[in-house]
Amino acid sequence: MDKEYNSQIGRGVMIVLATVVAAYSLRYYGALGNVWAGIDPKIKAVILQAPLQALIHMFIAPVALALGPLQFYPGLRVRRPMLHRWSGRVYVLACVTGGGGALATVPFASGGWVAGLGFGILALLWVGTTTAAWISAVRRQFEWHRLLMRFSYAMTFGAVVLRLQIPVGYLLGYDSYSSMSPVLAFTSWVPNVVIVALYSMQEARWCSRSSESARL
Repeated sequence: MDKEYNSQIGRGVMIVLATVVAAYSLRYYGALGNVWAGIDPKIKAVILQAPLQALIHMFIAPVALALGPLQFYPGLRVRRPMLHRWSGRVYVLACVTGGGGALATVPFASGGWVAGLGFGILALLWVGTTTAAWISAVRRQFEWHRLLMRFSYAMTFGAVVLRLQIPVGYLLGYDSYSSMSPVLAFTSWVPNVVIVALYSMQEARWCSRSSESARL
């Protein structure tokens, strides 16, 4: 009971944070009308240098961020399997498209080559993991699919973690997002992936012990 309650709380917090960050990303639509309110000047420079690549990422990645939590509700999979499948397909398409845009924007990263390296690795892993998760679902390898989707959303959720870390960066003395982005390019998603890996290994141990107990 406590475990299920904690899971519900965790999913609720995840949904709220993901929705807020996805909604905040709507400010990038202002770039279409040459309105740059709330956009870091160096991010503006990236958009002006590579408008198609940058805006594809900025417009489409938030869709993946907002849809991702739906994939983690067991009840949805059971009661509304078609909704689960179609929201999953849109999520995969948004990840692959948004990740492709991010990868194409890497050479123009506002934080220089270190930031470009971190975000480039993230984009490659994000697209690759999400694609593998979709393929495993098509092949009906559902345990593998669920594990890969965890890793996929851990990387998607990096958008939230990054924004939570920005105020910390200012407290540590950085003067802009661009100046702290070489650090954020790694700290926004690597810990997420590590946490998912540790949790998944612990969960496998719990399942193994439960199976052993059931056999005794």
